[in-house]
Amino acid sequence: MPRTYNTDAIVLGSHKLGEADRVVSLLTAERGKVPTVVKGVRKIKSRFGGRLEPFSRIQAQLYEGRNLHTLTGADTIETNAVIRDRPAALKAGLAVIDMFSRAIPELEHRPRTYNLLANYLRETAAAAAGDDHSFKTPALGAQLKLLLLAGYLPHLASCAVCGRDEDLRRFSAATGGVLCPGCPGEAFSVTPETVSLMRVLLEQPLSQATQMEAGEKAVHETWLCIRELCRFYLGCELRLEP
Repeated sequence: MPRTYNTDAIVLGSHKLGEADRVVSLLTAERGKVPTVVKGVRKIKSRFGGRLEPFSRIQAQLYEGRNLHTLTGADTIETNAVIRDRPAALKAGLAVIDMFSRAIPELEHRPRTYNLLANYLRETAAAAAGDDHSFKTPALGAQLKLLLLAGYLPHLASCAVCGRDEDLRRFSAATGGVLCPGCPGEAFSVTPETVSLMRVLLEQPLSQATQMEAGEKAVHETWLCIRELCRFYLGCELRLEP
């Protein structure tokens, strides 16, 4: 396999390396999540400029190293700068890429995961360019769909233990979904609106989530469910709420 390759990539984040370099986490269409060294990027005259901001989608040229890949070229496909310019969109977007950064193993080819994030950023950028759009619900939708792609679809239609389809007011990550009052399990309370919101977000495309109205309690409880599922099944701790 050639050591140099080209791929579409989304910038998830970065941290400093030495005096002038950075390690940038890229979600790529070809290789999954790739830890990448960008040499000299912190210098004033860096040729990469602002192409490596979070949410940016680029055409990247990468050299495959033993531990880290090296970015040798980058062309902008979508800056998604409008997301960074709207505080509510920025907050929601950072929560989404935080989950993608933590939940996805490195160097595993997952094109559907890449397409999910690219679609989320596209819809969020379009919403941020307009007015009266929700940013929290599409972020939660992207997070739930990422769990689905990882193989952890929460059981929401009936009690995860006995199958009862009424009075589903508790959620248990350990049992994989909602519980009725009669079934045991370590769980926390959720409202019927929360259960309904999660069902709709899993069923509907992200383009519809930007138009969706949901109460703050349902939004918060949905995030708590996502956080507990990530903790229990993926072994990662989400730190940012949309």
